[in-house]
Amino acid sequence: MRLSRIIYTVAAWLFVAGVATQVFFAGMAVVANRWGWDNHRGLGHTLAAPLLIMLVTMYLGKLPGRMKRLTWLLFAVYVLQADVLIFMRASAPVLAALHPVLALLDFALGFALARQAAAARAVAAPAPLSLQPDSASAD
Repeated sequence: MRLSRIIYTVAAWLFVAGVATQVFFAGMAVVANRWGWDNHRGLGHTLAAPLLIMLVTMYLGKLPGRMKRLTWLLFAVYVLQADVLIFMRASAPVLAALHPVLALLDFALGFALARQAAAARAVAAPAPLSLQPDSASAD
């Protein structure tokens, strides 16, 4: 259980870092006009990996129900953003324009989950053993 929570936490922080990197890659394509979209596209699809790891380890780590629901919400937002809206550029451009807006939601949810996972790990960690005698039993 403890290892699953550690893996979940690492995957959540990797996802957050990946979203931040995605914004940089988009900036390099749009603002700096230095790169094409290949880096952004490739990393975008790679971000499914930490999300899938989070979906598995949240059950193995017995994370609280609220975190499970938020993880599923993050996964749904990611799929909507990366695999649905972006491909609607020609048929529904206004909906496709939500793609970068949903990146903000991806980041916020991922960040919140990463912080909650770190806190959940701390709660689940066993208290260290004390080698000093208990003061109540010393009487």
